[in-house]
This record gives sequence, C-alpha cells and structure tokens, in this order.
Amino acid sequence: MKLEHLIGAFVVFLFAMESGKTAFAQSNISITKDPEVLYQLACSNAGRSDSPWHITNLYDCESKTIFVPYQLWTGAEWDGNKDAPCMHQASTTFIVNNVSKTTIKGPIKWRDRKIWIRAKSNGSKTQYFYCHKLGIGRVYEIRRGKERYFKENGRCKFPGGYGWKPVKQRYCRRSAIEIDKIEIDNNRELFALEFKYWFESRGGGYVLDHRYRYQPNVGMVNAWPQR
Repeated sequence: MKLEHLIGAFVVFLFAMESGKTAFAQSNISITKDPEVLYQLACSNAGRSDSPWHITNLYDCESKTIFVPYQLWTGAEWDGNKDAPCMHQASTTFIVNNVSKTTIKGPIKWRDRKIWIRAKSNGSKTQYFYCHKLGIGRVYEIRRGKERYFKENGRCKFPGGYGWKPVKQRYCRRSAIEIDKIEIDNNRELFALEFKYWFESRGGGYVLDHRYRYQPNVGMVNAWPQR
C-alpha cells in the first residue's frame, strides 16, 4: 500500500484546546492498532526534519521502536537530544480532563536523589517523581494528609526513553505500560501519545488502572480511570 493511502486511511479531526478556548480544527494522522503505519511514516521515503518531535527523529526503523522523550511527561521544551540525562528543568502548568490544574517543578534534591514535584493546585495531592532508563516512577506521595513512600524508584508511571514498541505491553518495576495510540500531525510531528497503565496487585496479577494522554510542550491532558 502506498504511503499516501496509509495516511489517508488514518486521518482524524481533533479540536485543540488552548487556555480553555477552542482552537481551529486540525487534521491529524491517528495510528491506533497498526504499527506498520507508523513504520511507513517514519521509514518510507520520509525526509528528516530539524524538529525534535518529528517522527523520523523519534522512531528507530531497525528495531521498530519509538523513543519517548521525558519532556513529554513534564511538558518542558525538548531540544531533541535523546542521550541527555533524563532529569531536566521543568516548571510547567497544565489542566487534566479540563478540570484539574497541575504543576510540575524541579528537579530538586530529596534524600539521595533529584526529583520532580508534581502537585494539584488545590492542594489535594503532592507527588515526587524520579526518572530512570525505562521511564518515570513515583517515589513519594501525600494525599489527603496521608504519606506514602514507594520502593525501587516506584512503579513506572510513564514510558520514557528507548525501546518502546507500539501496541506491546512492557513490564517495569511491578507495573506494565502499553502505548496504544500515537497521533502524528500533517508535519509528521508527534501530536499526542496515549498509553494504558497496569499495576501489580498484592495477589500477583496485573490490574488495568488508568489510560493517559500526553501532548508535547503541554504534559498530561487526560487521565481516564479504567477500574
């Protein structure tokens, strides 16, 4: 199948939300359950771009895997350097599900490491996060006055770094993540990424907990409970 036919088969219309106001409708390519479409977009006569979010900069044609920038989680700007330390400066504010104003700041030193502080603006929840080669994990949380500490840098709550295969579950520190939706805009730049998150229960099985949606230079835009 020709590339233009593949693109045409996966066009969807989305409405971008900026500062609570509806922006103009933008046509994007939505890759959901067909990793071959992503491969064709990145590797079939696709020219490179100076944009760090261009699919040819994120996708590895040999391994058929995608690099997920850690800046997608914080909402910070990214210069395209995939081998830079995962901890980076962030001071961002975003709104989840159009109702929950959230901030991420850091890194700051906490105990023996550097962490980001993620907090709801209403004060109901504050969390500390740390990054590693498989993603970003939670190490501390205070919610409704109750403190909680997480061992082993916490479960992977975000799929950062190299080696992520679309529509394939990956296990990481008593959790599992599957990237099951990648949206590419008309410039072949990442528009949004969605993934499912499972945690290991005390009984040993994995429980599907949430589905998340992130956008470059924004951060999390949606969190859908699955239980």
